[in-house]
Amino acid sequence: MGKRLTSIALLIVGVIFGGTTGYVLLEKWNLLDALYMTVITVTTVGFQETHPLSPAGRVFTIFLVASSVFVVAYTVSYFIDTLAEGKWKEYLRRREMKMEIHRLSNHHIICGCGVVGREVIEYFTKAGEKFVVIEKDETKIQEALQSFPDFPYLLGDATREENLRETQIEKARGLLALVGNDPDNVYIVLTAKYLNPKLRIVARAIIPESIEIMKKAGADYVICPQKIGGLRLAAAALRPHVSSFLDLVLRSEAFGLTIEEVEITPHSPLVGKSLAELDLPGKRGLFVVAIKSKDRTSFELNPNARTVIKAEDILILLGKLDHILELQKSVS
Repeated sequence: MGKRLTSIALLIVGVIFGGTTGYVLLEKWNLLDALYMTVITVTTVGFQETHPLSPAGRVFTIFLVASSVFVVAYTVSYFIDTLAEGKWKEYLRRREMKMEIHRLSNHHIICGCGVVGREVIEYFTKAGEKFVVIEKDETKIQEALQSFPDFPYLLGDATREENLRETQIEKARGLLALVGNDPDNVYIVLTAKYLNPKLRIVARAIIPESIEIMKKAGADYVICPQKIGGLRLAAAALRPHVSSFLDLVLRSEAFGLTIEEVEITPHSPLVGKSLAELDLPGKRGLFVVAIKSKDRTSFELNPNARTVIKAEDILILLGKLDHILELQKSVS
């Protein structure tokens, strides 16, 4: 649709430019008179000629009128086809989506909309996170839209710098490199880190050997489904009940539970209060599994009731997702 609109615009500009140039060369008119004559001829308004035309000028005017009729017919047929096929509505929707993407900030960019990408989309949608998807295969986008309608996306190659810029990467919070091959994911990580050094990048590695390469390229966290899948299979065989419980919690379906992190801002009302004072299990149904302070590299597991919350602490919580989201809003 965009290419045909561009063609129509170029044809209109070409006819006006050609008509103006023709009158200047053939009739020796000044630029304003030539442009005026071209416009009234192209629009067929029927105003009187600017100056009497020479025989050559009349022949040129005939061809100019014929060209104008062709451009008008081509334009009208385009809009008729567009309305008949419902493309106009699609065009407006994509235009609105482009504006929505330009307004994004503190969001995530999901590069790749395959099986893994759709799982991420599902999780982000349930968590109420802002995100935009980049995918060059429109079929994959349409399949994802059937399950998660109206999420913002950019149809294009995520390895191209201009596409990453289009998703407002400078204002983004994080990026997930999830395309189907490691070289492309490495290139996405390198480009994204160059465009936004503060960006938190999570990458998918197809083979274990690519994990260190992606970390050196700038990825903050790299996951290899093959390696994790092997470990989970072994754990399911040796510790079936533990594995089943973790599956239920992480999928947050059977019990309605999930594990999430909440960062405590410096101005949060929770700062300076102990876990006993907050009583998150009793008041919100949330359990603090671990705490990570900014001055510690490790987690404090199962913190006791006397533990005091500090600014920039990260709480790892177990509970219902809607309760966690409510807490996130209250501490921001």
